[in-house]
Amino acid sequence: MTSVTILGRGRMGSAMAARLAPHHDLRTWSRSDGGSPTGAVAGAEMVLLCLFDGPACREVLTAAVPSLAARATVVNTTTVAPAEATSLDRLVTRTGATYLHAPVLGSTPAVAGGRLTILAGGKPPSEVEEVLALLGETLVFSDPAEAAGLKLVANGVLGDSLSALRRALARGEALDLPRDGVLDVVARTALGRFVDGRREMLAGRARPAATFAVGALAKDLALLAGASDTSSEASLAVASLVSSDAIGAGDDAGAVGSAVADHSGLADARLDVSPEIVADPAVLRPLHAYARAHATGDSAYLGEAFLPTAHIEGYRDGEFSSWDLVAFAALFEGPAPDEATRRRRIERLDVRDSVATAVMTLHHGDVDFTDVFVLVRRPDGEWRIANKAYERRLPRSDLLA
Repeated sequence: MTSVTILGRGRMGSAMAARLAPHHDLRTWSRSDGGSPTGAVAGAEMVLLCLFDGPACREVLTAAVPSLAARATVVNTTTVAPAEATSLDRLVTRTGATYLHAPVLGSTPAVAGGRLTILAGGKPPSEVEEVLALLGETLVFSDPAEAAGLKLVANGVLGDSLSALRRALARGEALDLPRDGVLDVVARTALGRFVDGRREMLAGRARPAATFAVGALAKDLALLAGASDTSSEASLAVASLVSSDAIGAGDDAGAVGSAVADHSGLADARLDVSPEIVADPAVLRPLHAYARAHATGDSAYLGEAFLPTAHIEGYRDGEFSSWDLVAFAALFEGPAPDEATRRRRIERLDVRDSVATAVMTLHHGDVDFTDVFVLVRRPDGEWRIANKAYERRLPRSDLLA
């Protein structure tokens, strides 16, 4: 029997404590208890960290290391950046104790069933290996940074899969298919594991307790972006859905696959947004103002949509045209007689920090437009269209003539 102390009693820490308690001498400590973890770790052969992030690990370990036994092994299951894992390794090993960075794949149900995949940044001591075997399978890698990086890659795949689930459900909606039927089919694809156990939530009938929270996913995707100098659709979707209150940080991460932002405020411009898009409402404002200019025929809305220096260039019935904003505004002379039948949709939106691109289709009677926008966020935080390129397509009857 090994003396084990678990630091952190969140979802994962509590689940691990329940799994290990019948087999080992177990103590637990949480920051919510107040005070220092020194008493909890004194004499422990294995100290298991289940905390939220790197700063929490550093705070707790800084307090705990003076009380660690020389034979102790600190096993850190927290998802952190590779550089943080290396720094925590130094913090522990300079005391003579052993540090094993060991983030896990799987959530609380996997803990209860002993089905975790443990990414160990080094070979665990035999007594630690026996404890970890109760939690799941251990894969051994070279060092803490490698284990930390691999966990971020895995959670990036999770984010990408939730984005793919969003697209699948959006396409089902676009085809006017019943949600349950879409879920039946998606459950039999590579995305099936994201439907299993979450069906009621994805169907919009329930909001279950989280096994892996949206806030934790957001944190992990941000760590991945920072460590790899990349960005992801999932990270943008999470940020936008949380900022628009479509989901909460404490919701199950699966909600990212089905939550829909409220775009009802765009209806006054006969504008909608492709259900595959999740966007910060601030980025949509200039696009909404642009659509309002078309819907009302009032060029004043263009000032809310464009930078004063913007240019509008493209092809109108095969002929190239180029206008500054003043010349473009002169084209607006009141609402079109058939405005009630017109419709507009934002088909694509890609936001990268303070710049963005967007594609909008306009169905104006028997004429269709494709507008491609470059947007920029001004120093005051407001977004504006910097330039627009477009193509106006001839009516189908003219093309066949």
